[in-house]
Amino acid sequence: MNVLISLDGLSHQNFERSSQQFIMNGFSYCKKLITTFPSVTFNAHATAMTGSNHDKHLVFDNVVSRSGTMERIELYGDHEIICNESLHEQTLFYSLAENERKSCCIHWPMTSGNPYIHHLVTESGSKKKIQGTVSVEEIDTVALLETIQAIESAAYDFIAARFVCYDALSHQYGKDSMEAARCLEMLFEYIGQIDNALKKSHRPYNLIVFSDHGQSDVRTFFYPNEILAQSRWQQNLHNNQIRFVGDGSGSLLFYSSLEHQQNREIMDYFSGLPQVNLFYALEGESSSEYRPVGILDLNHTVCGEDIVPPEQPKYRNMKSLHGYHPANVDEMNGFMVCKGDQIEINKIMDETNIENIAPTIAALFQISHPCDGRKIKGMIREYD
Repeated sequence: MNVLISLDGLSHQNFERSSQQFIMNGFSYCKKLITTFPSVTFNAHATAMTGSNHDKHLVFDNVVSRSGTMERIELYGDHEIICNESLHEQTLFYSLAENERKSCCIHWPMTSGNPYIHHLVTESGSKKKIQGTVSVEEIDTVALLETIQAIESAAYDFIAARFVCYDALSHQYGKDSMEAARCLEMLFEYIGQIDNALKKSHRPYNLIVFSDHGQSDVRTFFYPNEILAQSRWQQNLHNNQIRFVGDGSGSLLFYSSLEHQQNREIMDYFSGLPQVNLFYALEGESSSEYRPVGILDLNHTVCGEDIVPPEQPKYRNMKSLHGYHPANVDEMNGFMVCKGDQIEINKIMDETNIENIAPTIAALFQISHPCDGRKIKGMIREYD
């Protein structure tokens, strides 16, 4: 049995303070898991589960736009616009099903309607079952109980689960807040319970724990659509020909139906603003109407929001965020620890990429999984 656990939003720098307790319990430790750009939950989790980047799985952010209409689409909940067969067939769940292996998936983004998951528990489905106001702690308690129940059932070869409370509380109170710290302590206890359940199962197992991205403090705010509304491109914005899309993030997607030269002029203009690190143009053609033409990467501690006048800001009280390019803001990168029958004991490595998770799990199963990532060398015990 192979179990993959995601601790959403915990940077490698914050985890390092607690790494020794995992090493003492026999875990191997990758100090830095290089994440995606944008460094956001849905992009990172799609990359971890497919082993490919957003040019293939097309999950660019937590919020996207329809390029023909500039309709803003939030992917939270059971959203089947991008949760389609093309995405499902790129996931590790598909490769496992092709090899007659059964999967259980708990609160993992972008899995709605995936026919290759034998038991699927969505976050939105869990929220509906809990009466009244639902706290993130309650959601993570459900994730723990579902994970342990799946282990004890001995019905699945692969279990993937995501825990959300640290990320949510960091946004609300700050990544180093007392609330986030208490949550982290609770999550580490959950990992211990999951490990104990695996030991009691008396089956060979491997346990991999990682974080999809980190967090950074917020100091200033940036509203690129407001700038467009006061620029020579204001009519293009009002005609729904251009729009920045992002959900309180260190980066925003740029959608446009204008010609290449006009897009280049807009990118050059924004690249000169003090809040901007770089404006990345996405080259090449794509059949997806949700693919942006560029990604605006903001400078560290700047929070971007996609409001269009007369909309009002929603994230003025946000304390921590993510989304920045991980090569520019190191706090965006996560970590990974793992232990098990096929894992080296107390192996320490400096870094690897998040797209290497899926092919590494495929290697543990000794199956093929076509993707861009590669098996993480040095972590898995090699047998002749």
